[in-house]
Amino acid sequence: MTTATMGRTELPFAPAPLSPVLGAEVVDFDIRTLDPQAAPALKDCLRDHQVLVFRDQDLTPADMVAFINKMGEPQYHVLDRFLMEEAPEIYVISNMKDDKGEPIGNSYEGLSWHTDLQGQEKVTAYTVLYGVEVPEEGGKTRFASMYKAFEALPDERKRALEPMKFIYSYETQYNVRLKYLAEKGITDHQYDRPMTPEQLEYARKRHPLPIVDVNPHNGRKWIHVATMGCAGVEGMSDEDGIALVNELTDYATSGPFRYDHQWRKRDLLLWDNRGLFHAAGEYDRASQKRLIWRGSIAEDAPAA
Repeated sequence: MTTATMGRTELPFAPAPLSPVLGAEVVDFDIRTLDPQAAPALKDCLRDHQVLVFRDQDLTPADMVAFINKMGEPQYHVLDRFLMEEAPEIYVISNMKDDKGEPIGNSYEGLSWHTDLQGQEKVTAYTVLYGVEVPEEGGKTRFASMYKAFEALPDERKRALEPMKFIYSYETQYNVRLKYLAEKGITDHQYDRPMTPEQLEYARKRHPLPIVDVNPHNGRKWIHVATMGCAGVEGMSDEDGIALVNELTDYATSGPFRYDHQWRKRDLLLWDNRGLFHAAGEYDRASQKRLIWRGSIAEDAPAA
């Protein structure tokens, strides 16, 4: 039963920490029953833990879309060929194929450390992943607390980074990913289809973003960079800027700031992209099946 305190519906569950760094799990709660009025409290809880894992969910696409809408405004990925036809709010990540031998989703998504859907008009605040099929081995989703990484820096380094901006470009991310796959000898991917003119218009935009960002909901500062999508840093050569971003990423995603999530079937993961990096772990695509539904939710303004 939920109770209202100060006009806000409280959460009917208490998450248990998954690691000393970040992450908490929720058991014996069906997210389909979430009261929409409890969404603000859920977001507060999420900001505390950064990642929430809801175990043993049993969702249809319509259920997942309903949950996304309770949390806020859905966002749609620029690669629309991977959107679920009956529920375009869901982006499909999978190595599986349909009866005609066609991929049902993107098998090579999220390979590098990143936050989701950078460069959009509205920032992607929250991401939802639902594990319909997950590998028995491998396929972890790795997380790093960019809050804690920033807070652990020496004060002098913090001051040096705060005025700096990196340049994000989806076109750069797309091309660097293609190069990465080629170097790995991977050919069974779906990135070789040309983008439409509308997709290219979005992809070619260059977005200057602060290297030290601030979460407006709690005032915490965090290291905000991109790896594959970094086209450079303002005031530096592209080579030096990319080297700086890679150095910061290597530091911030190291052991002291990490939690690696080993999936269970029917896990639903929800995270706040602000203050957090994530990356997809590898698995044996020849012997293991993976089917993940992803939803993205737009930025929301802090309460007055």
